[in-house]
Amino acid sequence: MVRNMDDFDFCLPSHAQGVLEGLQQFRTNPKLADVTLVAGGREFPCHRGILALCSHYFYAMFSGDFAESIAARVELKEVDAGALEMLLDFAYTGKVTINQGNVEGLMRTSSQLHFPAIQKVCSRYLRQQMDATNCLGICEFGESHGCPEVSSKAWSFLQENFEAVSLQEEFLQLSKERLAVYLSNDQLQVQEERSLVEAVLRWVRHDPGSRAQFLPELLELTHLVSLPDQYLQNLLATEPLVRDSDASKALVARSRTMNRPAPPQKLEEVLVVVGGRVLEDGEDEERGLEMPPPTRNFAFYNPKSRRWMALPDFPDYNKWGFSLVALNNDVYVTGGSRGSQNDTWSTTQAWCFCLRDGVWKPIASMLRARTNHTSAVLNGEIYVIGGTTVDAVEVERYDPYNESWCAISPALKYVSNFAAASCLGKLYLVGSCAVKYNALTLQCYNPVQ
Repeated sequence: MVRNMDDFDFCLPSHAQGVLEGLQQFRTNPKLADVTLVAGGREFPCHRGILALCSHYFYAMFSGDFAESIAARVELKEVDAGALEMLLDFAYTGKVTINQGNVEGLMRTSSQLHFPAIQKVCSRYLRQQMDATNCLGICEFGESHGCPEVSSKAWSFLQENFEAVSLQEEFLQLSKERLAVYLSNDQLQVQEERSLVEAVLRWVRHDPGSRAQFLPELLELTHLVSLPDQYLQNLLATEPLVRDSDASKALVARSRTMNRPAPPQKLEEVLVVVGGRVLEDGEDEERGLEMPPPTRNFAFYNPKSRRWMALPDFPDYNKWGFSLVALNNDVYVTGGSRGSQNDTWSTTQAWCFCLRDGVWKPIASMLRARTNHTSAVLNGEIYVIGGTTVDAVEVERYDPYNESWCAISPALKYVSNFAAASCLGKLYLVGSCAVKYNALTLQCYNPVQ
């Protein structure tokens, strides 16, 4: 008998991966699979346990008192075989390649079969790939497949970029009902009020034979009364679609005689400044001493009018080293340090100034405390970069639609004195090397890969 020996704990790191790879190989041998899925005339041998782990649908099917729970063959009706094959490969490997050609089929099938991981990644892919050429289709797709985070972002994109969207082929393919819904949105932001009228005219011209009848109804949604009288007069005199429609002519003529409301406020680019203050000697937030009243610390500068305009003060004013970024016409402030001159600490706090409501409100805290970091907006999400205490450029991302933060891969190289910017769907980080301070390093992050 073996005596006087200590316990020895053994763990094979590759065991889990090896088991999955082995089960994937067993799928080619029907004798080693315990169920065969049938879809679109194709057969897919697989294992109940693997399916149940990855899909709520299959978990309910195989663990409940259904005939399928013991059946050797299960037919899946109205399920795309190609998308099913990709879902099964993901279940065994944890890998999937999503692209423009398969994302809709994958999203549809993963919703049918309740693969939450694939639903989430497809949703994220659609949100990251959104632009003026596809946001309308993505919006309808998100609504029809129960993806509110997708449709919400598409709506926000449309509200901010209506003029660019209205120039795309996708806009011309809209139904009358869908176009009316978009035009009725009072949150549409346009540089020129006439843009709504021009968009409607382009849509009608695309198929005048069947669409001219809808012109009066759609023109009523374009705020004609806010347009200059000269523009309305030109519509009556030179636009054939208006001249050929008695109802449209009457609508435009009536708008010319109505009392003019105040000119709508146009969107303009401005410079936003959020300032803090440094604690004076003897002030210590930790000891709870009374703070002196803050000065105005939030304003914007209009380069056209060359004027400064004060906004509601940033409430967390006794802080420095925070980062500022704008998204969807709202202002976000993240991180920063607080405390006394001799005892400071970074914070995870984040704030949003909602332009529509004109108030500051706290949002979800970051995962890591940060000071002297940088922020950038990419694909409708906020990236905060660096500013932690470790020797790495840590990065996390905020999704305003889910109101949550998640960590992403850190920068490949450590840099200091850095700046970040997004361009053409990618995030770029430029900064000096930690060792060679005269050398600049440019790094690129692609959220899709």
